[in-house]
Amino acid sequence: MVDTDQQAVDEIVHEGDALGTRELLDILERYHDDRPGVPRDAIDAYARELNEREDSSFDTEAFESTVADRLTDSDSWVGDSERLYELDSGRISQYPATWHDRLGGERDPAAYLRFFEAEVPSVLSNAPGGRQRANEDQLIDVMAVVGEMSRQSAKAAIESARDEDRLTEDADQHPKAGVYLAE
Repeated sequence: MVDTDQQAVDEIVHEGDALGTRELLDILERYHDDRPGVPRDAIDAYARELNEREDSSFDTEAFESTVADRLTDSDSWVGDSERLYELDSGRISQYPATWHDRLGGERDPAAYLRFFEAEVPSVLSNAPGGRQRANEDQLIDVMAVVGEMSRQSAKAAIESARDEDRLTEDADQHPKAGVYLAE
């Protein structure tokens, strides 16, 4: 039997119906254990627990169907942010195995941006001056899951790299602020 993390369950219940499959998997990847992805049996255990809670309107069948529909066994990014990736031993992640292999545990946001520029430029968009930028919220998500850090720590690492002039960041107030390597 799989032990579920009560913090993860509480966060999912707190977020409620607005929580999509990807956001739910994000929570599970951050809380469940310290390996990339989440085992299928753990996903099933969380789904059962959420379905049984009186304060949850979780739809187990819809969730499991969505995971199955979005799942790919590709080792690299397939260019679709809705895809989910099957890792070793049946673990499921929002990010492909190559990202976990190359960036697992990495805490430097500049390393993520260099990786994206070299390996997966499709996740970046154009910034002023022809530079490539990442959406700050997406960068924080990747750093939290792949870098195995809290969202607050990822945000602090971005701010620190900006203060050290290694990164440039659009205005923080912007909901999709861009982050890019300093020239």
